[in-house]
Amino acid sequence: MRRRERDALAAWSLDLIDRHGDAVAAIVGLDRPLPQIDVAVSRAPGVASTSGTTITLHASWFAQHPDDAGCVVHELSHAYLRAPEYSERTAWLIEGIGDHTRDELGMATSWSFAHHERGKAMAGYQTTAHFLAWLEGWRPGAVAALGRRLHAGTYDEGAFGEIAERPLEELVAAYEAAFAG
Repeated sequence: MRRRERDALAAWSLDLIDRHGDAVAAIVGLDRPLPQIDVAVSRAPGVASTSGTTITLHASWFAQHPDDAGCVVHELSHAYLRAPEYSERTAWLIEGIGDHTRDELGMATSWSFAHHERGKAMAGYQTTAHFLAWLEGWRPGAVAALGRRLHAGTYDEGAFGEIAERPLEELVAAYEAAFAG
């Protein structure tokens, strides 16, 4: 991807952020004022990543998937959350919220749609997005409430009990039962 194409990709992404930023913020539970988001385009292999409020898009991915707006929205959810902890304890939820955001805005693709896989509610990405959609249907506002805790650095598993009035383990069991058979 040449310089002109990388600049066009960055401009396209910033336009998406301008158009969908408020909706993404609402899904992840971020209040105004929204942070300034920067977009960089890398020639390195990969898809995309976020560090703080900088989203890095990888040119090779977007050369093959030029309309992957959902990827930008997924990364924007990370930039807005700016979760101070990305660990085994939180990564599944952070990545699930990113894909849930993509789905809520109608930007799922054939490779990124939320779906149920037995035992994978807490695996991150699409399977967690499916669990979060189920949770949101059961307790509207749950995803935003979880996002606020991730953003504030106060998230722990007990948040599910406080927000959804059931421990995470029970919620996952109810979710699995809802999609059994």
